[in-house]
Amino acid sequence: MFKNIFLASYPKSGNTWMRSIIGNLYNFDKEFSLKTLKSIPLLSIKKNFDKFENKIYSENNVLHFDWVSRNIIECQKILNNKSNHLNIFKTHSVRHKKFTNETVNAGFIYIIRDPRDVAVSFKNFSGKSMDKIINELLFEKTNIINTNGAHELLSTWELNVLSWLNYNTVPRLIIRYEDLKLNIKEIVIKVIEFLNKTHRINLNLSDANIDQIIENTNFNNLKKIEDKYGFDESSKHSSFFRTGTSNQWEDVLSKTQRQLIENNLQTLMKNFNYI
Repeated sequence: MFKNIFLASYPKSGNTWMRSIIGNLYNFDKEFSLKTLKSIPLLSIKKNFDKFENKIYSENNVLHFDWVSRNIIECQKILNNKSNHLNIFKTHSVRHKKFTNETVNAGFIYIIRDPRDVAVSFKNFSGKSMDKIINELLFEKTNIINTNGAHELLSTWELNVLSWLNYNTVPRLIIRYEDLKLNIKEIVIKVIEFLNKTHRINLNLSDANIDQIIENTNFNNLKKIEDKYGFDESSKHSSFFRTGTSNQWEDVLSKTQRQLIENNLQTLMKNFNYI
């Protein structure tokens, strides 16, 4: 039985928040720490390629993107064989058969967020101009990012989303960030059911346990923890857990910027009730 599943999204869409929730499913009775997130790492970090020889590195001692791309399927095979438990990996990568497929992957959770809010959040986090972020989000198909010590092929927002939505040969759970904000308990229960039913995790959590998980990992608490202890995934431009609000684009994007996003992403945005 395959043991590797992905928690996937375009950046600034709620991936790290969901990592906090899933990581706390096993430790809800302990004081929550952002170190819990290390239990759901990127697949393409060096640690997961320990058994490989002749590694090729790029800047900052990060494994070279092309080398990782050639070996990432074999890496998943090795992790499947050596692990006796479920492996959950974060990714912002566009999905294609040479990245992962049903021969090595047991399923995925994909989080989607209104691309207008993604643009605002990503702009604040990256320090880039809004026009630059929107251009990357809409048009840069070969956009490779360095995130937390690994390179990933991000591509455009549309291609990233579609690549995972069209991957229907493994169990999957699609979550809207906005639903996580509005109905967090309902979403947490769906995640638990997904892991229990499709991956035989057997998480027997009471209603009180789930309430504790939500208390531990609500956005305001994550922000307080980051403010007090810091977070190694934050940037020099912004804290990681900044506001987390929906529809912030209304006060930030110009009419031209908003229309550019909506006109280019109209079909997907309609499908997910963003317009």
